[in-house]
Amino acid sequence: MHDHASGTAHARRAVDVLTAPGRRGIAASLSWVGVAVALAGVLTFGYLAIVTRALPSVDYGWFGAYWSLTLVVAMGAFQPVEVELARLTHLRGTTRPLPPGSLTTLAGVMGGTLLVVLAGAPLLLPALGDEPGLYAALLAVCVVSAGQFLLRGLLLGRGAYGTHGSVLLLDALLRVLLAAAVAAWLPTSAATFGWTVPIAVAVAHLPLLVVLLRRSAPRPLPPAAAPTSRGAVARAVGALVVGSLCAQVLLNAAPVLVAGLATPAEQTDAARFIASFALVRLPLFVAVPLQSALIPSLAELDRRGDAPALRRVAGRLLGGGVLLAVTGGLLGLVVGPALVSLFFGSRYALPAPDMAVLATGTGLSIGLLVASQALVAAARHRDAALAWCTGLAAGAVVFAIVPDLVERASWAFTTGCAVAFAVAAVLLLRRATTAVPAPDPA
Repeated sequence: MHDHASGTAHARRAVDVLTAPGRRGIAASLSWVGVAVALAGVLTFGYLAIVTRALPSVDYGWFGAYWSLTLVVAMGAFQPVEVELARLTHLRGTTRPLPPGSLTTLAGVMGGTLLVVLAGAPLLLPALGDEPGLYAALLAVCVVSAGQFLLRGLLLGRGAYGTHGSVLLLDALLRVLLAAAVAAWLPTSAATFGWTVPIAVAVAHLPLLVVLLRRSAPRPLPPAAAPTSRGAVARAVGALVVGSLCAQVLLNAAPVLVAGLATPAEQTDAARFIASFALVRLPLFVAVPLQSALIPSLAELDRRGDAPALRRVAGRLLGGGVLLAVTGGLLGLVVGPALVSLFFGSRYALPAPDMAVLATGTGLSIGLLVASQALVAAARHRDAALAWCTGLAAGAVVFAIVPDLVERASWAFTTGCAVAFAVAAVLLLRRATTAVPAPDPA
């Protein structure tokens, strides 16, 4: 009995630690998250390298399309739930009860995503090599992503950055271990590797989510917390989903389109593009999880209405995006083909100019991700959606008019990111100039 009571007390203290609401500065709060996300990005790259070397070129093209679709599903449909939960939980100061309408909204997102993937089977299956197992793995991602992003949003909202970073790192590590096991002991195919994604997500997130929801004691709302209506979460997430889906289509649709539109004579070029695109997007695997961790601190900054501070932060974010674009383009031009040859093999390397275009787009997309999250933190969900939708429209125009398969995908990605970044910059700077301090709750 004593051992059981002691174990229960330890478990409760662990949950109290992971739900402790940190209120530190942006740099201090994100220190471990930055390290964990960077390590997770390296592990993700290792995971893709294992898959690339284990599969034939054509099969890897199908897996690359699947990988991009999982990002569209998870980050496009479900990350808005994480973002809004992080913002509301931070402002409310409690994870229990959940903001009204949260679970209903999450269930609606999951059901809608499953319906879209099922309805799109005639278009998606050719890009997946007509592999039923790979398609079933994509459906599984639609299910486990609900728990994944619910947990992440609650952790970020309570300031449990350490636990959030550790979960991201565990997820990436499990993918690598599962991929290594498949390569060593199972028949290698795009489908068997595809199932490593939902399995890793489920093992890394769902047990901790159950513990958090069962053991975290409810607390009264802070006096300054504004009440949240049941429909407010759905409306905010709805606007975010529009922008987020446009974002993920812009960032991840190129491999799917290239794999689906490639003629038999272009299959080799398609595989080269997908592998090279995976390499230049490696920084995105770091930036996409890290951007959500900015929400609580940026929301607090916006709540205070400190216009000079907002201008400084906006200027740094936008200047960093431009710097990343220039640096990425130079690196892609100078060492891009050599890096692809080193990690994936020379058969996958694109010419240096194409690598430079893709790397420039990656730099712009990182700046765009951060700028759009700054808009979301200010509860300007529609402005964030407008930036992404405008960029996607510009990318679609470029994809339609450029004839070559690889060049049209490369320039569509980079042009779309550039246009969306410019729109987000204008909207963000306008907000920083017109910020007004929030009224005193007293």
